[in-house]
Formats: sequence, structure tokens, C-alpha cells
Amino acid sequence: MGSFVATSMITTLLTTLLVGGLLVFLIYRISKAKTGGSSGTNVSAMADPVAGTFLVTAASMPSRNALYHMTRITGVVSAEGVEPTAVQYGGLIRTSLWPSPGKQLPVIVDRADPKKFAIQWDQVGTAESSALGQAEALAAAMRAKRNEDGA
Repeated sequence: MGSFVATSMITTLLTTLLVGGLLVFLIYRISKAKTGGSSGTNVSAMADPVAGTFLVTAASMPSRNALYHMTRITGVVSAEGVEPTAVQYGGLIRTSLWPSPGKQLPVIVDRADPKKFAIQWDQVGTAESSALGQAEALAAAMRAKRNEDGA
């Protein structure tokens, strides 16, 4: 009976340590994802950083009910003095910020090596706000067209 209790306590302790370690790792990854980065690219380590855009051409799909999910995003970075360059981003991001093909994401890109870039996630609107903004722009264009045709 005593060895069963000891084994049970050790199993509980190991499980707690494992879950705790996993939580620490996830918090670390989430904090890195929130600050942006292409596979951990640090803006301060860039030789010649400049603001630019990342035009998304493809993005993996997140899990249905996840708040964060690992992704692979493919697209083209460009900026002043930077030739458009095909790149991929891999990392953990909030699903509310999930980009779809055609979306432009703000980035800091290294002119010396355009494959080094950092997505500025704090400047990316949520999918919901982005969709509403697109709908409002479309509605305004449709009203303007109707006014031109009626005038």
C-alpha cells in the first residue's frame, strides 16, 4: 500500500513538473510571437532595418477553437530600397490575427538581407475588424458608383 502511494505521489509530481515546463515554454513562445519575427528574427540584430510590407500568398489553417496556433505563412516582403523577395514565416500567432492570402502585414525588413524580417503583430488588425473595414470600403465604393450613375 505504501509503495502505491509513493508511486502515485511521484507520478503526480512528474506530471505537475511536465505541465509547468510546457506552460513556461508556451508563454515564452507566445511572448516571442507577439513581438513578431521570422523564425526569431530580432530587429535590433538587423544590419539596415526599414519598414515594409509582407503580402501574404498562403497561410496554413489554424485549429478551430485555438487561441494561438503554429503557422507557416508564405508571401513577398518589400520595402523602400528592397527588391520584392519571396519569404516564409513560421511561428506561433494569435488566431484572431490570422492572415489570409492577399492581406498585407506590416514588417520591419533588413535591407541587407530581406529574408530577415519581423512582422509587427501589434499593428495587425483582427480578422473581424479587417473584414468590417473591407465591407465598409466596398459599401462606400458602391454608394459612390450609384451616385455617379444617378447624377
